[in-house]
Amino acid sequence: MFCDMTLADWLKREGMTVVALAKELGRDPSFITRVKNGDAMPSIEVAAEIQRITGGEVTAIDHVLIAQERAARRAPAEMVAA
Repeated sequence: MFCDMTLADWLKREGMTVVALAKELGRDPSFITRVKNGDAMPSIEVAAEIQRITGGEVTAIDHVLIAQERAARRAPAEMVAA
């Protein structure tokens, strides 16, 4: 993992649910779950809000790095080797 703190780690440590965070962000909980799992990339506005809410512990760039890491793991071996 490239980042120091993932959204999943932060939520667990803070005892905050995805539903509570989604409500604070004004977003659908299923979308925040996908962001937390690295399956969706938030807009820069949402990433900035997550960064603000987490006190900078989960940065906007962390979402990009997590998504890139997950995509690399899903890529077929032939594409990775190319």
